[in-house]
Amino acid sequence: MSRYLSPLLALCALTGLTLTSAAPALAQSSLVLGGTAYSEEGELTGEQQISVQERDESFAYENADFLSARILYLRPFKEHFRIGGGIDFIGNYRANVLDEDGQPEDPIEVYEFGPLLEVMAHAEWNIGITERIDLGLGAQVGLVGLFPRGDLRAEIRELQDQDVNTFMLPRLGWSAAPQVLATYRFDERLALRADVGVQWQSIWIFNTEQNVNDVAFRKKWTAGTMRTRVGLALEVRL
Repeated sequence: MSRYLSPLLALCALTGLTLTSAAPALAQSSLVLGGTAYSEEGELTGEQQISVQERDESFAYENADFLSARILYLRPFKEHFRIGGGIDFIGNYRANVLDEDGQPEDPIEVYEFGPLLEVMAHAEWNIGITERIDLGLGAQVGLVGLFPRGDLRAEIRELQDQDVNTFMLPRLGWSAAPQVLATYRFDERLALRADVGVQWQSIWIFNTEQNVNDVAFRKKWTAGTMRTRVGLALEVRL
């Protein structure tokens, strides 16, 4: 996991600096609470090799669920610009496995990865269209943590039973998402936000190469996803 420490530390530093810089201006800050409906297409690229025998473990998938929860903290940065950070959470990330034709398996096969948490840095540009309505563009980058449960947890347990040095730790990854957003202000403190965007996400699940009982063993899994998102939230000015 050491190869992932640099992006982890860089993103934590970015998020920390963002929130720290926001502290003196709490009166102008905003808290955004809401949810996101999403649809996605993804592929788990995986292979396992024991001695000279190789096995392709790749599969394509689509979302089995469609909702996530989001919290954002924003503050003015320059005129029309705001920056901040937040979290996005999928309670239990599951996927419908697709066949070679891109259709759900029959019967439907669901692969359970586990809870998915994203810590993100966010920036947006807004301009007033009317007295109450703002339109804008936004972007966010995030560090993703996947907490093994279900099928993924069972996969890890099976490897551990075979004396493979893998651990029940969160799997790390990254995400990036541009978006278009609109805000309707009820009054000076309360507003309704809506946004539409596309998110690219990649998670490193396995990356191990070692000798197990004097036999060469290698296993690599990476999950890559393109996700279309539609969000709705309430914004409260602090």
